[in-house]
Amino acid sequence: MIVVIMGLSGSGKSFVARILHEEFGFEWIRSDAIRKELAGVYERIKVGFGEGIYSEDWTKRVYEEMINRAKVLKDAGRHVVIDATFLKKWQRDMVKEQLGDVLFLMTVADEEEIKKRLSQREDISDADWNIYLRQKEVFEPPEDITTINTQKDREEIKAELRKVLQRYGLEDSPKPY
Repeated sequence: MIVVIMGLSGSGKSFVARILHEEFGFEWIRSDAIRKELAGVYERIKVGFGEGIYSEDWTKRVYEEMINRAKVLKDAGRHVVIDATFLKKWQRDMVKEQLGDVLFLMTVADEEEIKKRLSQREDISDADWNIYLRQKEVFEPPEDITTINTQKDREEIKAELRKVLQRYGLEDSPKPY
């Protein structure tokens, strides 16, 4: 099974992906890590929205690499979670075309919470409040998608994920290895 966790920066994508990884044994493919790996950059950087390693060309390269890695893991019988914004329809279509049956989940949170998270962020992601606002302007929302409100606690989200996974055919959720 491949699950795509999508949403605007600060909405809790990586939080949900981490739960799928730690609690359900999914392999975690994170766009932030792959982007930095491909660029040979490992610290946080500040560039304008859509510039440098965040240009559309770079984003396409990152998404292609995520898909390739997901294919390898899927072919090895692993469950995979892909963690990225997927702001544009073409990005989601690329995943569907190359990976087939994929479950898309969108993380959401109130703007006040997102602003707080982004101001306190100390991880690999380079997104800040201004990036979030630009993402919001260009976001092409998907139709008919399951949303996960990440303002709930970890156990509530874990229970919600278990129900969603069961609904999509993963009856016995894999255990962490």
